[in-house]
Amino acid sequence: MRMAKARAGGHVTLLFSIHSQSINPLEQGSRGVGFCLQQGAEAIATISLTSSEESELSVSVIDWDGTTAPSECVDPYLILCEELSKLCEFTCIGKQIDLSLQLELPRSQGFGMSAAGLLAAAEALLKASEIDDTQIAATAAHLVERRLSSGLGDVLALCTGGVELRLQPGAPFSVGEAVGFDVSIKPILVWSAGAGKHTADYIDDDTWKASISAAGEDAVERLRGGKWDSNKWPTIISESIEFAEQSGLLGEPHRLDLLDSVNSILQSCNLMNTHVALLCMLGTSVAILPRSLANESEEQIEQICLQLAQHQLEFIPAFM
Repeated sequence: MRMAKARAGGHVTLLFSIHSQSINPLEQGSRGVGFCLQQGAEAIATISLTSSEESELSVSVIDWDGTTAPSECVDPYLILCEELSKLCEFTCIGKQIDLSLQLELPRSQGFGMSAAGLLAAAEALLKASEIDDTQIAATAAHLVERRLSSGLGDVLALCTGGVELRLQPGAPFSVGEAVGFDVSIKPILVWSAGAGKHTADYIDDDTWKASISAAGEDAVERLRGGKWDSNKWPTIISESIEFAEQSGLLGEPHRLDLLDSVNSILQSCNLMNTHVALLCMLGTSVAILPRSLANESEEQIEQICLQLAQHQLEFIPAFM
C-alpha cells in the first residue's frame, strides 16, 4: 500500500476573457487577472494492489464546513483518473484506490475550488503511483476543467502563483502563458450562502461570452503594458471595478446586493479609503482587499471581520 498527500491553493479571478473556441482543450482557457490563495484543497490518495483485474475507486469530498459534498462532486475525480491514464503510466486496473479531498473554501463561489481539488488530487494520485510529475498533474487538471466547463484559467494561474496576469490562454506547461508577482496580504472573502452558480452557466452562454470577453480583452490589453509587479496594484483594482461594470456581471441583483452590503460595512468602519471590495469571478462573492500593498493593518482586518459577523454575512479571512 502506498499513500501520498498533496495540496493546492485556491484562486480568485478579478477579470477575464473567454477563449474556448479551439477544438484542442490544451489551447482553451482565459486571459485575465487574479490572485492565488494559500487556502485551497488537500488530497490524500491511498493505492493498494488487488488480486483482481478490476479497479476499485473510492472518492470522498468534504466541504470547507465539514459536511460531505454532494455525490456529483465525485465525478470530476473519476474523470481525472481517466485523463491521467491517457497522459502517463498511471492506471486503476488491479488496484484499490481511495482518494479523499478536503476543501477549505466554498464551492461555486469563485474561489477556484474545482481547480485546487483537481490539481491536489492529480499530484497525490501520481505520487502514490510513484510518478512525480507536476506537469502531467496540471495538464490532467486543466483537461478535466475543460471537459466539464468548470473552469478556464485557474490551473494556469495556480501554476504561476501570486497575483497573476494570464497573457495566453491554455494549459500550463503547454500553450498557456502567465506572469505573476508575490504579495503578502490577507484578503477577506465574503459570499452569499447558497447563491453560487456553475461556471458553465456563463462561459458556455453566447451572450455572456461576448460581454465578458469584450470587457476582459480591453482590460488585459491595458494591463499588459510595462513590467508586471506590485506597482500594478492600483491599476488592477481600477480595471477590476470597470470590468465588473462593463461585462454586465455587476448588474445581476444577487452580486450587486452583496457588494452594496460590504461597501456599506467598509463605509461604516471609515475604511473606504484604505480597502476595496471587488467581485470574485464567477461567484456571488467579493474579496475585500487593501488599496495599498504597503499599509495593511491587522486592526483594520479585525474591525472588518467583526462587522461582517454582526451583519451575519458568510466570510473567511484568507492568506496569499
